[in-house]
Amino acid sequence: MNNHRALIVEDERDMAAEIGDLLGSMGYDHVAIDNLADGRRLLDEGEFCFVLLDLQIKAEKFSIRPRVEAGMTFLRELRQKHPRRGENDMHLLPVIVVSGHAKEHEDIVRAFQAGANDFVRKPLGQFGQDLSAKIEACLDRSGRHSHAACCTNSDDLEATCPVTNITHSPDYREVWFRGDLFMFGELQAKVIRHLHEAWKSGSPWVAGKAILRRVGSDDVAAKLANLFRRHPAWQRLLLSNGRGLYRLADA
Repeated sequence: MNNHRALIVEDERDMAAEIGDLLGSMGYDHVAIDNLADGRRLLDEGEFCFVLLDLQIKAEKFSIRPRVEAGMTFLRELRQKHPRRGENDMHLLPVIVVSGHAKEHEDIVRAFQAGANDFVRKPLGQFGQDLSAKIEACLDRSGRHSHAACCTNSDDLEATCPVTNITHSPDYREVWFRGDLFMFGELQAKVIRHLHEAWKSGSPWVAGKAILRRVGSDDVAAKLANLFRRHPAWQRLLLSNGRGLYRLADA
């Protein structure tokens, strides 16, 4: 396979065909499906360079009606399987949401929180949008302008893509873990960044007092628990051994 390969997840047959024609004109291959169950299967079986996702899809092939929650579930599960980012913090597997659902603003916010990289409204070609330009921009930012740069197998993936157990914003104020979004203040975000770097280094347990010194905390008690104990991430994303050491949970 010498061309980029896209996964189209689209419930409307005519729209899927329109997107497929656009990708063909760009020289890209694609696979189109219309439901969550097939999307899950292809994520396990296929290798794709980017995903075009309609949020309102069916849960199963023969479901009666499409639902936004099915698309959101697919997006969250995709990000759990493919959380990796490049050096500029762009996901290595870009996802562009293509949707015209009525609750547009709310859905856009939820999609970005779940790990979408861009958003295009239906119908295509209106609102000053250019889907092909958005695709190229996402591929460029992910380091995949050329298909040769794509991670095409598990060995290459480990060699060229940094391994991570969470998805996060550049400043770590927003962190997605096991489908949940955690929001952090500035000091908390710095702590999470340090713990994440320790996790990736292979030595995940770090002394809380040492981290607090690094991030500039003025807590005289020097206890990391004082900073996080009331936070929903405590004992879910952030773990303590009860003896002053802390780490991030494994995925």
